[in-house]
This record gives sequence, C-alpha cells and structure tokens, in this order.
Amino acid sequence: MSYISLEVNCPEDFIEIFMAELAEIGFSTFQEKEDGSGLFAYTDENQNIEASQLEELFQQYHALTTVNYELGTVEKENWNADWEKNYQPIEVEDKILVRADFHPQNPKFPIEIVVTPKMSFGTGHHETTYQMLNLMHDMDLQGSSVLDAGCGTGILAILASIKGSNKVDAYDIDEWAVENTNENFSLNSIDHANAKIWKGEVTSIPEKAKYDLILANINKNILLADIQHLQKHLNKDGFLMLSGFYEYDVADILNECNKFSLALENQSVRNQWSALLLRKNK
Repeated sequence: MSYISLEVNCPEDFIEIFMAELAEIGFSTFQEKEDGSGLFAYTDENQNIEASQLEELFQQYHALTTVNYELGTVEKENWNADWEKNYQPIEVEDKILVRADFHPQNPKFPIEIVVTPKMSFGTGHHETTYQMLNLMHDMDLQGSSVLDAGCGTGILAILASIKGSNKVDAYDIDEWAVENTNENFSLNSIDHANAKIWKGEVTSIPEKAKYDLILANINKNILLADIQHLQKHLNKDGFLMLSGFYEYDVADILNECNKFSLALENQSVRNQWSALLLRKNK
C-alpha cells in the first residue's frame, strides 16, 4: 500500500497555514521539518489529489512568501523507520507524557500514553491534539461512554479509557488508522472488550448509539458537515469536544453548533489553533 507524499519548502511562519490548507483538500498526516524549513504531508492514495489542486493552492501564496513543493509516494513499510528517527516525546504541561515504546518511562507524569504513530495523525505533537488531551485531562470521565470520531492513532480514546470510561468507541476512514489504533490499545493495556474501533465515517455510527462525550479532531469543513450527525449521538447534557481549526474559524463552528443546542462550556487556543468543549442542552 502506498501513500501520497508532499514535501513543502516554505518559511516557518507559513507551516501551520499550509497544514490547514492541505487538510482541506484531503491530506491527513503532517510532519514539520526539524530545521523549520517546511513540512511533509501524507494521505491515502485513494484521495486522488490532483496536481492542479496543489498548483492552485500554492499560487495563492506566491505574492506573500516563497514556497515550492514536490509530490511523490511513500510505501507503508518506510513510515516507522522515519518516525523512530524523528519522533520525540510530548509533554502536555505536567499532566500527560506521550511517548513511543522505544522512549523511557518518566514517573513525574501522572499519565503516560504509548503511541506507535505509523501513518496516523494524532501523536500529540500538533497543537490541536495537545489541546484535546489537556481539556480531557481536566474532565471527570469515570464510568462514561466516549466516541473518538476520526481517531487517527487512537490517542484520545486511550486517554478516555485511562481516565475511567467504561465504553470507548472509535472510527476512522483510514484502514491503517484502525490497525494502528488497535495496536496502540494493546500497547496501553486497553481492554478490547470495552474499546471498539472500526473503519467508517460519521454515518457508520450505530443509529442507537449514545455517548457522554464525543471527540472530533478533524478539520473545519468536515466538522461543519459532521456536527449535525455527531450531536444526534450525544446523551442529554453530553459533551462534544472539537478541534482541527484556527481561532478565526471558531465563529463558523459555533454558528453550526448553535443550531443543535450545543452551548460552549470551555475553549482553548494554542499558536492560533483552537479547541472547543460544548454541552448538549436538549
């Protein structure tokens, strides 16, 4: 199995802007270059990314910055070695350590999550995942039911289980993400009897399934389309946590949420990326 790869060379100030733009046209996984000179973006070969889409996107920025790019493919087998070379542990304040299994434990953190990232988005490195983890840490999830929508590595579902959720469901459109999440469940000793993962999109959620908390760290356009479906699966007074968009997109997200009696409870901003916690009032 191959993945579409894109190398983008650009000033550091534009890296996150291009991440957001590329997510809009179908790229799902991103890795910043260590020297700050750009990024790598990846997506499943079935996304059918057109060269004309990329040319049109980057042409919009030619007056603002210097940018060039190279489109290619990467084999599944090449991914782990690259991550092991570049992947560093993530510290979510003094609360959570996210590390790979080849990193040492650190007892100063009350919670550790072990993730083998492979091709899946959601290692904690990105500002959105960091904020979701931070917001979840401060919630009482004991005995709750949780859905991780677009789970990537499964990192959010894992934290929910660690914090005492007794039912954790997760789905992703990417078959490799499903495989990776199952592996990461095992790495973190998550009981598969209480944690289920499947391949699908928002319409694949069982019709009668209800949750106390739904997590969706995706991107603005997908969220705007999915909120109407996700809110149907919330228990009354249940929570919807969203991220994957910029601070200037918050108004659009909240406008959509207001249609379904989803009231803002908490929010955070980190380097212009936002996360929202909403409660269903009806």
